[in-house]
Order: sequence, then structure tokens, then C-alpha cells
Amino acid sequence: MAEAIVDLALNKLAEAAVTETLRLYGAGGQLDSLQHELRWIQAFLKDAEAKKYLGCVSEVGDMAYRIEDVIDTFMVEVDDYKNRQGVINALKQVLRNPKKLPIVRKLTSEMDAIENRLQKIKELTERYGINKKLSSSSVPPRRPIRGVMLPDEDDRDVVGLDRGGAKIGPTHIIFLASSLDLEADEEEIVNRLLDQNTPRRRVVAIVGQGGLGKTTLAKKAYNSDKVKREFEIRVWLSISQQFELINVLSMMLEGVRPLNQDEKELLKDLKSQPRATQHFARHLNSLLKQKRYLIIMDDVWTPDLWDQVKDVLPNTENGSRVLITTRISNIATKADSTCDPYNMRYLSVEESQELLLKNAFPFQDPKAYLHGLSDLPKKFARKCGNLPLALKIVGGRLSRELPTYNSWHKILQKLNWHDGDEKNCTDILATSYEDTPAYLKPCFMYFALYPEDYQIKVEPLIRMWVSEGFIPEKNGTTMEETAEDYLEELALRSMIQVVKRHYNGSIKYCRIHDLLHDLAIEKAKENNFLQIISNQGNNGCTSSTTVHRAAFHGDCEDVVQYTGPNLRSLFFVGYDTPNIDSFRNLKILCRINYYTGPHSKISKKMTQLRYFGNYTRPESATCWKNISHMRNLQTLHIDSTNDRPEADNIWNIKTLRHVLLNPSHRSFLGPPPNTNLPNLQTLISIRVRKSWLVEGWPKIPNIRVLSLCSFPQKYKESFCNFLNEIPQLTSLNLEYYSAPYERLDMSSFPSYNHMQSLRVFGEWNNYECIRGINQYKALDIRLFPIHLIELAIWECDFQEDPMPVIENLKDLKKLELFNCQHYKKQLSSSARGFPRLEYLELQNLKSLEEWKVEKGGMPLLKEISINFCTDLVAIPELQHMTRLNNLFLMDVHQDLCEKLLGEESYKLRHIPSVQIK
Repeated sequence: MAEAIVDLALNKLAEAAVTETLRLYGAGGQLDSLQHELRWIQAFLKDAEAKKYLGCVSEVGDMAYRIEDVIDTFMVEVDDYKNRQGVINALKQVLRNPKKLPIVRKLTSEMDAIENRLQKIKELTERYGINKKLSSSSVPPRRPIRGVMLPDEDDRDVVGLDRGGAKIGPTHIIFLASSLDLEADEEEIVNRLLDQNTPRRRVVAIVGQGGLGKTTLAKKAYNSDKVKREFEIRVWLSISQQFELINVLSMMLEGVRPLNQDEKELLKDLKSQPRATQHFARHLNSLLKQKRYLIIMDDVWTPDLWDQVKDVLPNTENGSRVLITTRISNIATKADSTCDPYNMRYLSVEESQELLLKNAFPFQDPKAYLHGLSDLPKKFARKCGNLPLALKIVGGRLSRELPTYNSWHKILQKLNWHDGDEKNCTDILATSYEDTPAYLKPCFMYFALYPEDYQIKVEPLIRMWVSEGFIPEKNGTTMEETAEDYLEELALRSMIQVVKRHYNGSIKYCRIHDLLHDLAIEKAKENNFLQIISNQGNNGCTSSTTVHRAAFHGDCEDVVQYTGPNLRSLFFVGYDTPNIDSFRNLKILCRINYYTGPHSKISKKMTQLRYFGNYTRPESATCWKNISHMRNLQTLHIDSTNDRPEADNIWNIKTLRHVLLNPSHRSFLGPPPNTNLPNLQTLISIRVRKSWLVEGWPKIPNIRVLSLCSFPQKYKESFCNFLNEIPQLTSLNLEYYSAPYERLDMSSFPSYNHMQSLRVFGEWNNYECIRGINQYKALDIRLFPIHLIELAIWECDFQEDPMPVIENLKDLKKLELFNCQHYKKQLSSSARGFPRLEYLELQNLKSLEEWKVEKGGMPLLKEISINFCTDLVAIPELQHMTRLNNLFLMDVHQDLCEKLLGEESYKLRHIPSVQIK
């Protein structure tokens, strides 16, 4: 891990070396010298960690941290010096003799001390022959996964992602490669859930040690077609070791219906928690009484949970079920003594070998290599204790080795396993972690900051990695794209689990297995990487002066008590946030929970801040003014409800990469005309400036995601010219709100090859906006971006059926039509239409009476949602859509509901989940 810390220090030195400030203040020569020493140390560490020269390794890590602290502190002191002296006077003194300035003498002294210590470490390694011993033992080069190139520790070039936006083969095979055959186990669990001889509420429990596949089995049962058909309500809850009842009940209620605004406010107010708990319990009980429900509580650690929720879950003798996964058998028997727990079995040697080989050869048939490997697969299976999680991790490690006896045998010798208990599984996971490339280790340890079993949204995660300095800059790709590649490699190594992907194939949500989460916490503590402070106590660094990152789980009143002056990343997973304006070196300030109370006050002295995220209700006059002083800010993510914040100064921050606001907040003005923001990639919920039309659009050549509000009709020609200046754009949202009867004319909308997502909101119609021709003419497919993957259209008056045009978007996977007027009263698509469509939503389509699809059309459709189409009386022959998993109909014509529940029910028999309301 020290190697990874040195990597970060070298990144810091490289970043500092190209800034004018340190060169101007006379520190350039020392930066170069420190870089030279660290590069030697870095080469030494590649072997030293493997040989366990822990004394040297630990001290080098401390020196690397110290380098970052010294540079960060100096940059803060420079800002203070400028503020005291004034910029002009400060510049005069710097040019006169920078080395006489106190702040420069302090920097020089500290950098000299660090360099001297690094030289002594180097001398010690040479004196005792460590260097020679290490060089005599060659370290084999890393190998790519067979069939897929992965990042090398030096060049870190990642193949496997098509930079045009599409994912190529391997990223779609991850789940197949690591899958486990649990068909017999799944059948048994499903039978217990659907047992008609037991109408009372029954608790089914899956019991087994960590890593045996309890969650995997529960998910298979939860997503079973039979289960989907039988249970009207299905709710999945991930339970952490330190659960709070109010969180469990609120998540359970949210699984039944969306929380209303009053309920969200209740969650924010700590004083109201007893009242909120009673509210959620009462409403849950009332809603569940009316339906047959299935509640899954994954990873339960204490019988107290069942004691607290059992009275909320009604026993209405309708076959409702609760499924619990746990490592502790008495939890299962206490919840329902009449139902024997289902004990997860260990895999057989044959099953273990099969799972290992699936992960070791994810894209190839292993049969061609088995003869040369002899009995090694069987030995690996036994070494892993026939435990699925250990087999996946080890298989992922082997996929990066040549499939030869010698290379596999070396890996086998590193693994320690004796009695098949959980401790030995942890040892195997730790061994695999040590074999992980240095650049991935900080990324993996970062998962320790999240609560156990947390579903992690990927976009904020990779933006924080970038702001931390974990991701190197490379020509031809953004740091965010490189970070996505790192995440993909962690998934291929089975170190994280992909929960959901975007329609373009990139990871949207992920999680980490609880055993690997424990490992991340252990390594973060071991390397002084992260301290976790919760209501249950402190889990992290032993000394507050060494803390560089801190995560507070739950309520917190005094951050300073647990941290020190070198804190650079601060995370809150809770409701109350204290004041943190004393942390001058802070780079990351983030809240990770959904329902947050008032934010902490931030200081304009926090000039090093790079990531400021997920904060609600900022004080307009103070917050925005202070944010404008953060000249290094990269990501600004604020959920704001204030009116028209005066925030023009933030557009002077040239380092901005992502600016995201709540979509309901449409008063935030975009950058002034001709503002140059070369690094900006994301700009969400920004109000259009009137001056853009006259004085010029902002200069944002690298923008990828753009969402504009209050888009005037007269901007259409200017906007189309602007689109040609932002060739990297992949996602565009236009929210158009105009005077009555005024229409948005986009007749010049270009064919935009890179765009994958288009959402247009507001008053516009096809015969005026798409072609600018006489009414009743058809849409022209040539005016849609040809590679669209997602398309949403709101408030459109269709004179002709739009489907014959839209169906020719061959890459389209998601289509949403909302609040549209359709004068022909029919939507029809052909047998060859929508070849890749997976999701279709029709909402509030006025006058729509019939929806037709020829046999063979929409062959990959998985989900249909039709809401508030009150005139709809006919839908297609859905039995031909064999991939369909979910059908949701609400507020359609009563005749249609009666037909589907009666004479046309044959259309729905193959669909696992059908809801008609």
C-alpha cells in the first residue's frame, strides 16, 4: 500500500511542479529533487512490499503523506500571505527575494528534512544489501485477463471500453463469468415462499457464513418469475450491523410507495424521530394489510431487529412472507421456530473447480488449458474451502496470469487456508488485495467510507477519486473515463459487485460484499488512510494528527475531537453536520445520505476544496460567496431551494469539471457570455442567460452532459451553432417554458453522432420543431442523433404517429413519451422496429386509444409502464415479446383493464411481474 501512497505523493509533486506558485516562490528545484528520490523509492517498494520489509515501507508511506501535507499547507499559507499583503505587494516581495519570505523558509526547511530522510532510507537499503536481494528476485510482469487488456501499473492503458460510448464484449460477460449455479437451492427457497399449506405470515431464513452466497440466493428467489407473479408487494432491505429502526421502517415504506415531502422532512428532524417511527410503522401496517407481501431483510446480525419490526408486519393469513439472510442460526429460529432455516451448503470440489475456472477464464473455454494445469484447479478449490466468494476472488486473480503450471502454482503457495472458517476466507481475500495493482488500492480502500451493504452511486464516487488525486491525467481520455476503467477492473476482480448499469453499459450503482468491506476498513486503518467515526465508536487511525480522511456515520457534534490539522477529506453519513470551517487543507466535503438536514457553514478560507457535494439549503448570501473563493473546486453538487442565488463569481473557477443542481431549481444562471471553462464536463439545471444570444455562448468545448432550463424559442439557430462547438456532448436536456402558443423551433437540430441521451421538455411539436414544414408532415429521422440510446419527449403535439420514425433509431434502448397530444389516436410500430428497445414509458398521452406492434417488433423489450392514458383501450399482443419482465398499467381505460384480467389474460401469462391499477 505504501507504493500507492508514494504514487499519490508523486502526483502531488507533479501537480505542484506545473503550478506557477511554487516556481515563483523559488521551490522548483526542491520539487524536482524530491521527485527524483521518490521515483527511486517507488521502484524499491514494488519489491519491498512483497518481501515484507515493513519498517522501511511504513516510514516511506509516512514521508509520502508528509510531502502532501507540506505542499497543501504551503498553498494555504500563500493565500493568507496574499490576503495580508495584497496581491501587488506580495508579488513585489516575491520577485525581490522569495527565499527570504518566512513561508518559503518554512517550506524549504520541511522539504529538506523530508529529502534527507528519504536519502537515509536509500542508504540503509544499499548498506544492508536489501536492494541487491530484491533485484535478484524478479517479479513477473502483470498479465491481462485473457481476451481483455487491463491497466498496467506503468502505462495504465485500459482497453475494453469503446470511447465512442459503447461497451465491447467483456463488460457484458462479467455476470456470466462469475455466476454460480444455485437452481436447486433457488427452487427450495421459492417453494417455501409459495407454500399454499401455510397461509399465515411465515419467516423463511437462509443461514450460513459470509461468502457462501446467501445474498445471491435470496436475490435469485426475489427475482424469480413465480415470486413476482404471486406477491403484489416485494421489498428488499439491506440491514447493517448498526441499524436504526427509523431507517429500516422508512426504507420499507419507500419500497411500498414513494415517501411524501412531509415524511422526508420528518426524517431530517432528529427531535421528531419517535413520532416519525410511529408514523412509518402505522402506515406500513395499514398498507401491508391490503396486499400479499414479501419483505427480504438481507444480512441480519441481531434478533433485536425482528423484535422491533414483527408487529409492523401484519399476519393476514394471505400467504405473506418475510425472508431473512443471516450468519447466526438462533436469529432464524427466534423469528419463526416452526420453519427450519435453510442452511447454505459448501460447494462440492467439482462445483468449486467449475466456479474457479469460470472466473479464471471469463472469455475463453478453459478445456484447452486443463491438461497443462494438472490438478491445480482441484487444489485451489480445496485451498479456498469450497467457498464461492474466495473462489471468485482467486479466479479473478488467476485470470491475470499465464495459464501455466508454474505461474498458477506460485499463486497457490501464497494462499493460507486450514479449517474452512471465515477467518481463513478473510486471509485469502487479504492475499488477493496484496496482489492488486498499486493504483487500485486507494480506490478499493475508499469503499470503507460507505456504510455496510450500501448501494453506491458511481458518478459521485469517481468524481471524488479524481478530486483525491487517485487518477492520473492521460492524453486522449478524461480522468473520469480512466476512473470508470478502474471501477470495471475492480468488478472484473470480483472486489466489488455491479448492482445496475446505465443503458450505455457503464456502471450506475455498485456495492461491496461485507467481508470485502471489512477488509477495506482494515486496510484503511492499517495505512492511516481513513478513519470511521460512528455512534458505536471509532474505527480507524489511532492518532488524530495522522488522519487524512474521516467518515462520520450518524450524528456528529465535534469533528475536531477525532481529527487533526492535516484532514483533507471529510464525509458525513447522517443527519446533523457540525461546523467545519477550521479545516484549511480540506479537499473533499461530502454528504452521502439521502435525507439531510441543514448543512454546515463553510469558510472562504477553504481554498483547497475540490469536491463539495450533496448539501441542502445553502445560505445564499454566505455560501455562494464563499464557494467563489474555492479556486481549486472541481465538483459542485448542491441541492438548493433558494431563489436566484448571486453566484456569478463561481464561473471564475477555471478548474470546474462538474456543476450539478437539483432539477427543481431553475433559477441558477449559467456562465456569463464567452466565459472560458475548458475543464467543464457536466452542467445540470442551469438557466439560460439572455445575453448568450447577443454576446456569445460560454466556451465549454469538453462538456459531456448539459441540462438547460428556460430555453427561449428565439435561441434555436444560435443554439444549433453552439452544439457544433461542443463535439464531446453525449447527453442533452432542454427544458423549454414559453408564453402560450409559442413553439420551440429546432429545425436546424444537427445529426449529432456522439449524443446518446436526449430529453426535451416543454411546448413544441413535430411539424414546427423538427422540420419546420407544413403541419401534418411526418418526423424526419435524419434530424435525430442517429446513435441515441435514450430519448424522452415531453409536451409534444404529434400530428402524425411518431413511432414509424423513432423506431429507426437502431441503438435506442429507452423511450419515454410524457404529456403529449396525439391527434391520430394510435401508436404503431413495425416488425423490424425498435430492435434494441428495453424500456418504454407512455404517460398522460391525451387521446391515445390504441397501441400496436407488429409481431417481431421490440424483440428485447423488458419493461413497459403506461400511466394516465385514460382513453387507451387496446395494446399489442404482448405474448410475442418474450423478454418482457415487467408490465405496469395505471389509470388506463376501464375496458382495457377488464379485458386484460379476463378474455385477454393470455397476453400476460409469460410476464413475471404485472401490475394493473
